Parts: sequence; C-alpha cells; structure tokens
Amino acid sequence: MKAFPVAGLLALSLAACSQGPEASPEASPEATSPMTEAATNPAKDANVAADADMATASPVDPRSDSPARLDGFGAVDLGASLDDVRGRFGAPLQGEVPNDECHYIRPQKESAEGPFLMIEGNRLVRYDVRGPAIVAPGGGRVGMSLGELQQLYPERADLGPDKYDPQAQHLRVRPAQEGHGIIDFALGADGKVSAWRVGLPPQVDYVEGCG
Repeated sequence: MKAFPVAGLLALSLAACSQGPEASPEASPEATSPMTEAATNPAKDANVAADADMATASPVDPRSDSPARLDGFGAVDLGASLDDVRGRFGAPLQGEVPNDECHYIRPQKESAEGPFLMIEGNRLVRYDVRGPAIVAPGGGRVGMSLGELQQLYPERADLGPDKYDPQAQHLRVRPAQEGHGIIDFALGADGKVSAWRVGLPPQVDYVEGCG
C-alpha cells in the first residue's frame, strides 16, 4: 500500500517528460511568422524588394543611348591623343592630320551628319554634328527650335549672334563640371538648329571650323 503513491508519482513524472518543450516553429508550419520567413529566406526577400524597385523606377531616358557626351564621343574622351581616338572610336576613321595642325577626321562610312572630329595639337578638342540622327548631351538635336532648347537647357545657356548672318543665332551651353565641353547650337534664320558642336575652348568657338 505504501508503494502506490511512489509508483503514481513516477508515472505522472514520466508522462510530463514525454511532452517535451514547446513545439518549435520548424515543427509547426502554422507558427512560421513573417519575421522568421524573412530571416530564413533573405534571397527571396531581396528579390521581392528588387521587383518593387523595378516597378517604381522611372523609364529609361532614350537620350542616354546617344554616343555624344559632354566629355567626349562614344569611347573617346575630349583631350585624347590622335592614336587613342583612332584606336578607341570603334570604326575606321579617314583623314590625315599633318604637323599637329587643326584638321578634321571622320568615319570612313561617309555621312553628311557627322560626327566630324576636330584634332589640334594631336588631341581631340571638338566634334561637330550636322544632322538629327545624333542627339546632343542633354537632348538637343538638329531641327529643334530655340524654345525647345531653352526648355532642355534652362541654366548656363547664353544666346548670341552669328558672326556672318544677322538673322542667325547661337545658343552656347556652358559646362557644369570642369573638364567637360561646351555645347554650341547654331540656329539659322528660320529659328531651327542647323548644326551643333561640343568642344573645349578655344576650339569650340572656331567659327570656320579648322578654317
């Protein structure tokens, strides 16, 4: 009779131990919290964030595809040597530059629009464009009106006269960063852009090109 309480207590103790600690989240799918999911699936969480960023991102500016830059053209920088220009332009160039004099070279695939690359002192100092196919840095192009240009370049743009035609004008856009070129838009008597150029001073202001 005295052994019964001991046996009963032992049975109760064994039953309690068989239940073990509280079930973990891994053992209970219903118990998985958002915090646990984020911690155990960081890659999934990053993908979700990336998708959200893509959904709210602004559209790609088509002007970014233009090879025209304020500090060069395509893979070639303003100030690059003639050899570097020929090696990095990405297409064969024609034209000779004798005795480091000012001279233009251009792609062998002839185009009336350009680009025409001005070399002086054995360096690329300017390039000229005469057609609408190539977009200027900032969005300007041949055929635009003065009003359209002024919307694109509301700051650092100065309007001045043409040297020869009193009805023509030039919109000169100063660089915002040292080492970048100046953009000069030539507007004809009809008020439309007929050509533009990007270059370093003083060559960007050569009125007759290499003259």
